[in-house]
Amino acid sequence: MALSGASPEGQPKTKERVPAYGPRLRIIERIGQICLSVWVAVLVTLGIVWPYPYANAWQLILKQMVGGRAVSVGAGLSQGFSQVFLLFQCSLQDIIILLLLYPLLVAGYRRAVEIRIVGPTIANVRVAAERHKSQIEPYGAIGLMAFVFFPFWTTGALAGGVVGYLIGMRTWVTFVSVIVGNFLAVGSWIWFFDRMNRYSQLLGETMPWVILVLVLIVAVCTQIWTLNKRWRQAEPADTEETEETQTNEKDSTP
Repeated sequence: MALSGASPEGQPKTKERVPAYGPRLRIIERIGQICLSVWVAVLVTLGIVWPYPYANAWQLILKQMVGGRAVSVGAGLSQGFSQVFLLFQCSLQDIIILLLLYPLLVAGYRRAVEIRIVGPTIANVRVAAERHKSQIEPYGAIGLMAFVFFPFWTTGALAGGVVGYLIGMRTWVTFVSVIVGNFLAVGSWIWFFDRMNRYSQLLGETMPWVILVLVLIVAVCTQIWTLNKRWRQAEPADTEETEETQTNEKDSTP
């Protein structure tokens, strides 16, 4: 009689190793790792050969992670980084993050959200992607490109990649759309800040404050509109619940 957990030949069974991702997702992850390694080597080399301003490139990386592409581009131009470098730095940072985290969001979502450090961020990206899915689906690749281009927190490259997956778009179409949209977005920010710098030289030191006030007004108006929309969507649900409760009370009255 064979022992439990042993093969017919008497050899103990070994657990078959199941790969975390399929071949395609594994390739995407490997490409992300290679791109990250190469770009880190490039940044280190630039920082050694030309300390100013490339030794401070790490600041741009942190600012983009916290404040997005606009903050990184604005800070980079003020610190003397070239426009070409900023175009590649800001674009590649989002693309590398997309390559590394896309497999987690697609295949390992349940495990990824349990990671304390990146779990909440991954969950928020997935929720944002699902929320925008119906808006982008009718427009296909063009809609996805516009979604990534749009300058809001939840419309970056990573969220765009997840949206492409959710609407059933081919992987290569998703990545091409996201990469093109990301480069266009960064290029637009560089053009915008360059124009603002020229206007500020003509109009004096008050121009940056005017821009800041306008940005704050737009942000406040957007927040008010979002909250108002949520309240309107919640009102019918509350009304239906109240009517159902009243009906149940009437039915239970002898």
